[in-house]
Amino acid sequence: MTPLAFAADVAIAAPSVTPPASAFEPRVVNVIDFEALGNGLTYSVNYERLFLAWNVGLRAGASFLTYKVSTAQGAGNLTLATLPLVASYYVGPPRHKLELGLGATILYTDASSDAEGTKFGSSGFQVAATGVIGYRYVPPRRGFTFGAGFTPLVSARKGFLPWGGANAGYAF
Repeated sequence: MTPLAFAADVAIAAPSVTPPASAFEPRVVNVIDFEALGNGLTYSVNYERLFLAWNVGLRAGASFLTYKVSTAQGAGNLTLATLPLVASYYVGPPRHKLELGLGATILYTDASSDAEGTKFGSSGFQVAATGVIGYRYVPPRRGFTFGAGFTPLVSARKGFLPWGGANAGYAF
């Protein structure tokens, strides 16, 4: 047997070593979602970056809402803008997670008055501590993601607000 023939026989007999298919699949690391109620109070559009090696997610969102108010004393506009910032830790199997998070929601309120100068409340910025205890579905690759949970807020002006929310979006 020649050395070349021997090498060919060994190459055929040796098992091929290939990495698992999951090594080639893209991993979910970004999430864009819409949250009803939740950390943004009325709604928020959020971006979350997942750090899968540590089961941690960092999320930032924003919302803006303005509406007209009319009373016997006059009319005006009320404005609410929020910026929720949350860091979450995910526990559980790859797709179904318990989400535990802490963060802050920056709130801006403005109450404009009518031509007669009627005041409708206080205006300005405030910060509320917030948290998340909830469920989150995380797809294995890309796709639809959703969740729901208890999202209380605590502020110096308003105290404790038990709150909740639900979100749906796309993970990629």
